[in-house]
Amino acid sequence: MVFGVNPVRGAIIHLLSRHPEGMTSGAIHRELNATYQTVLRHLQELESSGAVTTDAGEKRQGQRVIYVANRDAVRSALAGYEEYLLG
Repeated sequence: MVFGVNPVRGAIIHLLSRHPEGMTSGAIHRELNATYQTVLRHLQELESSGAVTTDAGEKRQGQRVIYVANRDAVRSALAGYEEYLLG
């Protein structure tokens, strides 16, 4: 990657963008052939940044969580980075 974007995070956003109905963390980990812990950690970071949203509330234990790419947030972040890089 040219700009140092973590490849797993990029792959998660790319995968979720191809599945607008969303996916579970287990489905994402199987599709990307990455460890579940790695995928979950990146999903948590993406969610905290707003790039990914979920159908879950605060309590998730034992709940099936669907993750969805927040296209507007991703576009905004990309536009902000482009502005930063190119002035």
